[in-house]
Order: sequence, then C-alpha cells, then structure tokens
Amino acid sequence: MRVQLQKHLFRTTSVVIVLAALACVVYSLSLPMGTLARPGAGMWPFLVSCAMGIAALVTLVTEKDSSAYEPLSKRTWIIVVGFALMAAFVVAFQIVGLTLSCLALTLVWLRWMAKESWKVTISLSVGLTALFVIGFGVLLGVPMPDDVVLNLILGKGF
Repeated sequence: MRVQLQKHLFRTTSVVIVLAALACVVYSLSLPMGTLARPGAGMWPFLVSCAMGIAALVTLVTEKDSSAYEPLSKRTWIIVVGFALMAAFVVAFQIVGLTLSCLALTLVWLRWMAKESWKVTISLSVGLTALFVIGFGVLLGVPMPDDVVLNLILGKGF
C-alpha cells in the first residue's frame, strides 16, 4: 500500500500546487493589477501564481512515474516546516514589522532547520535583519507596516 501511495504521490503534489496557484491567482485578481510599466500590488503575485500553476500542470501531464523523485522521509517534513515558517513570517510582519519578524525567521531557520551553531546563527540573523531593514526600509524606501523595534529606537513607542 505504501509503495502504491508513494508511486502516485507526485501527481497528488502537482494537483495540490495547481489548486494553490489557482487560489493565489484569484486572490491576486482582488488586488490592483496596474500595468507592466507601473505594476500594482497584484501584478507579481498574479505572474508568479500563473508560472507556478503552469509548471505544476506541465509536471502533471508529462511525468509518467515517480522513479526520478526522492522518496518521502522524515527529512521531507522540513519543507512543510519551512512553508509554515514563511507563513508565520508574513503574519508577524504585518503585526510587529520587519525587524522582529526577520530576526525570528532567520534565527529559527538557521538554528533548527540548517543546524548552524549559535555563533553563526546569531551573527547571520542580526546581519541579515540589519541588511534588510537598511536596504528595503531606508535606502529603497519600501513602504512597510509599523515596526515595533524601530519605533522604540526612534522614541515613538509601540
């Protein structure tokens, strides 16, 4: 039974990805599209979702067996954990801003998923967080939600 399930799992995965892509396309259509010269908030999610859906459909149609795919193992679940962490990052980003959410994501990812030492984890997490905050927030001026840490540093409170 397990071998039979493993044999057709790649098709199930493709179907799930197609459905997720469709959901993302529908959501992106609720956002302003803009034009290619001046893209709106929905343009990139729409394009990426379409590409993801097309790739999954091609895989679904062209692949005949699962011999080229890595078998499922306990290590496979790290992908699920990675997606959950990214979802948590998106939620945290809206609530506490970029600094804390980026720091938390990189700490968890590097320490428990990548199995890095604490020294490497802390150094990279702080460095990457600073790079993203300075790069996107200061230099590029990308509009972001209120950042709890930056508000405290700038004396604006919570």
